[in-house]
Amino acid sequence: MLLVKLQSVLVYTFIWGSIYLLISLGFSLICGVLRIFHLGYGVIFVLAAYGTWIFIDAGLGLFPSILLMILLQIAVSLLVFYKGIFQRYLDREEILLTLTMLVFMMVTHLANYIYPITDGVNLPTTIIDGTFTIGAVRISYQMLFAALTGVLVTLIYIVFFLKTRMGLIIRAMSQSTQASLLLGADVNKMYYLAMILSIIPPTICTLMIAPFWSIEPHMGANLMMTAMLIAILGGLGNLKGSIIASYMIGFIHAGVSFLYVSRFMGFAALVITLIVMIFKRGGLFAGETIW
Repeated sequence: MLLVKLQSVLVYTFIWGSIYLLISLGFSLICGVLRIFHLGYGVIFVLAAYGTWIFIDAGLGLFPSILLMILLQIAVSLLVFYKGIFQRYLDREEILLTLTMLVFMMVTHLANYIYPITDGVNLPTTIIDGTFTIGAVRISYQMLFAALTGVLVTLIYIVFFLKTRMGLIIRAMSQSTQASLLLGADVNKMYYLAMILSIIPPTICTLMIAPFWSIEPHMGANLMMTAMLIAILGGLGNLKGSIIASYMIGFIHAGVSFLYVSRFMGFAALVITLIVMIFKRGGLFAGETIW
């Protein structure tokens, strides 16, 4: 029995850790580039689920609905958050935090008004039906596909930031915006790009986990809390730290769930994060750059 539990811990550490990568990458990117603690980040999850569902409910197919949802995500990210809030109140952090939280609450309540939790949302985003066994552990193909997608998206982002010109500019901006301006970088254009890049992983995550996750109007709060916890543990704005922290939180959640009581896993992750922050100021990879 213990061996089965240990196998489950190892398998689900990979599964949950990889999914947590998708949840947290966008939040860490905004923290690293714009130096903003984005309390409206949960909007992305709500819009991904309910934006897609609104268009499907209107009679459009899945892929046109996803495309229109992505355009809606970009519009909200650039026009509401960046142009409407970030640019105006970048030097007034208390107002910025309040406004981003208000936008998140408004979108959540609007989703709850249009589609109450009792209505249910069933996004047809299953890639592969069925389950399979790894050792003594049975998991769904969809869950494994979501985890592998998390790894693939993370690798693409790593290559982008380390090997492309635009990635190098964004990394330089995360160290010093003023120095980047002096060197001729189009800072506003790169901020736009960073905002768009920040919505891709959580949007993909929502579509991938929809078949086995509880989709409801307030889902964004729990997912945003997970993203914040990982970003804080990894070192705010450091993608390398977020990657390691994602698997650390995945291991804690899996270990507590299979070896103790699943209700305790959230508390255990918070305690471990607090201990790390006490003894390692700033998190695992505290620094002035996103990588």
